[in-house]
Amino acid sequence: MTSWFLQKHDYEWMREFQNSRPSGKIVRIIVALSMINISAMSFTSLFAIGGPTGTAATALTLTLCTVNLIIAALWVLRPFPGRLGVVSFAIYSDLGVAAALSVLDLRNALLGCVLYAVIGAFVTFFLSPRWVVAHLIFASGIAIGFAVAIYVRGDMDTITLLVQTDVVLLGIMSVPVTSHIFLTTLSADARSSKLDPLTGLLNRRGLDAALEDLWPRGRREGQCAAVIVVDIDNFKSVNDIHGHDEGDAVICRVAERLTMHVSRYGALGRTGGEEYLAAVVTSRLHIDALIHGIRRALHGEGDSVPVTVSVGAAILYAESPLWTTSTDTVNTASRVADSMMYEAKASGGNRVVTTLI
Repeated sequence: MTSWFLQKHDYEWMREFQNSRPSGKIVRIIVALSMINISAMSFTSLFAIGGPTGTAATALTLTLCTVNLIIAALWVLRPFPGRLGVVSFAIYSDLGVAAALSVLDLRNALLGCVLYAVIGAFVTFFLSPRWVVAHLIFASGIAIGFAVAIYVRGDMDTITLLVQTDVVLLGIMSVPVTSHIFLTTLSADARSSKLDPLTGLLNRRGLDAALEDLWPRGRREGQCAAVIVVDIDNFKSVNDIHGHDEGDAVICRVAERLTMHVSRYGALGRTGGEEYLAAVVTSRLHIDALIHGIRRALHGEGDSVPVTVSVGAAILYAESPLWTTSTDTVNTASRVADSMMYEAKASGGNRVVTTLI
């Protein structure tokens, strides 16, 4: 449990995952519909027995309804948010429900605490373990507070109160922790299945997933795109002379430096023993400098085992016919880039060969 509680939560991965999948839009619509439903219930409570009474309580309820509808619209119209967005939404939801319940009859307020189960589902799926625990403590505290107030006022017999409180707490607490542990394990396995175990770079499967979003974005923004293949020259001799441990160290060092050089512009993966593939999207003015800067970025004066690389790249300008006529632009560009890399090797290695497609 300690390791689960302390583990890092990858909010950025979750944001990118939700925004790159059709299911992400469905999730946002479900959240929006939940907010609309809560607004409808709050508004209806104004006309119910035991609902808000008085000017202040009515104004608070109407304000919360309005804010909820605005937030619902944002969920539909905006992409899935990052850490600040999901955390802020969860905090607002917890506090907003508490505020809405505070103006109800105590018995209705206790029953209304089951809404925290809905918020708990969101927190379970999209926030860290620490936020899950914080939500459970807050929600349970609110429910217990209402139960204590009912007991003090004598509004309900003790047995009925205990049963209702237990049912509410069961709804609030039973699912989130166990579900979050399961989902965390599942998502970690899903992420690791897309990573190369030695370097931590994307593998071929991970690259394919990353490019589903990157390539269409390049088209929409009118940017240049390139697929770049990088292969370490004479790598077999590194293993033969220095051993496989040193060879692995070289592979990891090249991966780290490539990451620093190209990752902000797209996706980078390891596609073979000593071969890497990068797909990048950037401006026409920058694309050539980015590609030709790879050899310099990988060079280190103090390297115990210095190596050179051969680089091949296939470049697509915004007006390239492949953007619209090819059904498999990435694979076509990858094959061309691979042939350019072999051309660089055939010319002696330690060079860059590019072509427009």
